[in-house]
Amino acid sequence: MIQRRLQHDRTGCGLACVAMLAGIGYAQARTLARALAIGPRPYRYRAGGGLRTARAGWLTDARQLRRMLTVLRIRSGAERAVGDWSECDGDGLVAINAREDGTWHWVVYLHDAGSPRVLDPNPRLRRGERRDFGRMRPARFVPVETRPL
Repeated sequence: MIQRRLQHDRTGCGLACVAMLAGIGYAQARTLARALAIGPRPYRYRAGGGLRTARAGWLTDARQLRRMLTVLRIRSGAERAVGDWSECDGDGLVAINAREDGTWHWVVYLHDAGSPRVLDPNPRLRRGERRDFGRMRPARFVPVETRPL
């Protein structure tokens, strides 16, 4: 059974979704992303009395998430555009609520015949299991086999 993982970074929803699907911790997913050169590159800047390191966000696209899943031996299909939840015909990653700046939020969609649901890594949500499909606007879908190879 897939368990919800929370994102620990503001833009770490994709990493948390990979962690959910693979049954690993968020920190392990972040370590894997770093090893694959996915995510932020640290850069140094001067602030106050010293040198500090800042990071850009963990914004991820479907190609990067599929690469991580492949390393974890989880099969995934090609990304495709969707306009409605009925077009998500199996378990997978779904990019929801796309914004004008080209960003979105990744969630895990579990396509159970009786009760489809979404596992949302957003820590601000009390219940990570969502069924309020009218509030979530799907934009992209990546089918995933939830059983490892």
